[in-house]
Amino acid sequence: MLHSLFVINGVIRGGHKLPWQFVKYVRRPFQQLFFGMKHLLEESKLLYDKIQGQDPKRPDKFDNNLWVREKIYSKSCFLTGIAAIEGFANFILSDFAVRGKDSLVSLLDKSQKSQKIERWPLVEKIYFLPSLCNKRLTPPAFYFKRNSKAFMIFMELAEIRNNILHASPEPRLALIKLQKSGFHEEYDDFEENFWPYSRIFKDYSAFNHTAAKVAYDNIIWIRDSLIKFIDRLDKKYLLDENYTLISKRYSEEEFSKEELIDDFKKYITQS
Repeated sequence: MLHSLFVINGVIRGGHKLPWQFVKYVRRPFQQLFFGMKHLLEESKLLYDKIQGQDPKRPDKFDNNLWVREKIYSKSCFLTGIAAIEGFANFILSDFAVRGKDSLVSLLDKSQKSQKIERWPLVEKIYFLPSLCNKRLTPPAFYFKRNSKAFMIFMELAEIRNNILHASPEPRLALIKLQKSGFHEEYDDFEENFWPYSRIFKDYSAFNHTAAKVAYDNIIWIRDSLIKFIDRLDKKYLLDENYTLISKRYSEEEFSKEELIDDFKKYITQS
């Protein structure tokens, strides 16, 4: 298993053993989270299609377990995606920021002025990132349009995430026709039951594949927009490994792997 600190090399090439060297490895967890979001969306689609294939005239034959699993995958896709874009933003801030918030003080509210950028709400952090990371100082409105439908959807997603995690109650309006069978006919497509831009149902117990797909598409749009807007950022950042060499090279003829591991502090030359 690889941890944040490990020894690399020891590969034999052309009859010669390459030297060992200590490395400090910094994981970029957002990489795995973006892959996870895509996988969970695909799994929720498979379950959603099975649900749609059930006979609506025979609610007594519905597979409730299938319904529950689809909701679990859909919510997991959404929450994983939000975690991915937040991690992505945090790493961009750490690796690419060229200025602090003082350069934008006239655009900040009281809360933003008093908090570290790392502690800002996700939406605000995303909004200001290009201005913080590009050599040329350009107002954030040049990049993201706050009143655009896409950015308004992102703002809704951030609020939906908070409500799900804090299990906030979300009542919904429904018209029900009572049936003797106990499987009541229900109508709940009232405007007030939906978020206005994403059209995601406000009752989070009903968060399904269609809602997850809206969230997925928007999160990918935010991710790709940041890659487009930030000069030194490209798609390789989504795949590249990030490590720093922290020792000189040690010949395997002189040092065994076990010796280097057992007394590793002795051989590391940088913190």
